[in-house]
Amino acid sequence: MLAAVTLSLLAFVAACTPERDESSLYAPQDIGVLVIDAVLVVDETEPLIRLSRTLAPDVPFTQEAAGETGADIYIQNMSTGEIYYYYDLMDEPGIYYATNVSPITPETIYELWVRTTDGEILSAVTTTPARIEVDQWVLLDPTGTTELRELKTFAEYNDDVYFQPENQITYAEGLIEARFAAGGAENYAGIGYQLALFSLDPDADYVIDPPFFEEDDFEDLPKEGSSPIVEALDGTARLPWFGIYFEGRHDYEIFALDQNWYDLVRTTPQDGGLGFGGNAGDGVDDPVFRVDGGIGLFGSASSDKVGFYILPAE
Repeated sequence: MLAAVTLSLLAFVAACTPERDESSLYAPQDIGVLVIDAVLVVDETEPLIRLSRTLAPDVPFTQEAAGETGADIYIQNMSTGEIYYYYDLMDEPGIYYATNVSPITPETIYELWVRTTDGEILSAVTTTPARIEVDQWVLLDPTGTTELRELKTFAEYNDDVYFQPENQITYAEGLIEARFAAGGAENYAGIGYQLALFSLDPDADYVIDPPFFEEDDFEDLPKEGSSPIVEALDGTARLPWFGIYFEGRHDYEIFALDQNWYDLVRTTPQDGGLGFGGNAGDGVDDPVFRVDGGIGLFGSASSDKVGFYILPAE
């Protein structure tokens, strides 16, 4: 799932969307700076990599305009020595795919190395968090004081989880809460948490109808979104109903972040997101990029998620 979000980081998760001009997000005063976008998720296979350059502020961002082609790229697992080589497809400028893949392992150092056709070198290192496992996903009443039922999980039902009676949820029926180890992301060798919500059905109808909405407002509603950094020291994280706009299948996912991902999200201005709350830190003027020879993100996370189906209110 995260591969779909990269979260084009990811389209969500590091506050960098494919519609957003990377020159304005990253370095408005610099043109032609290399930008890397690659995230590793424990137990998933090697992700696609986006390699681009910042554009002038008055140039609209497109993959064709910004994509950097012809680079030599690899990621190395420093525990096993295994190297994953990446190659670009000419019909997708700046998008690179690995030719040999294997699952990302927890608590492992991975190194990224890039050399452009001009001989520029970009590199970065990430240490993956340990596996995170949510103990319970529960539905609370709207006040958050009474547990209504426990939701079923992917481990039990795979993709049929959306259609289990416990996971059929009428809009605004209650609050979904994840329960996991208290004490913070350090439990999973991470630095902080981020939460994400995905609406999976492309043609799903809306479950909201605000009287002040125009037609264009509905069209602008996002199918996916993420929170700022969340500490969740008490070992719980709740999904607010005002982040849900659509009927149908949804995933609610919690990520334990490495230092690189954490720093970029923490220091990147948020566009509002889903309003999960729980900010940690005040942020700074300039985003923190733990990349040598460029900017962007080479980071990692572990995650767990629950799937459910939203029914319209009667």
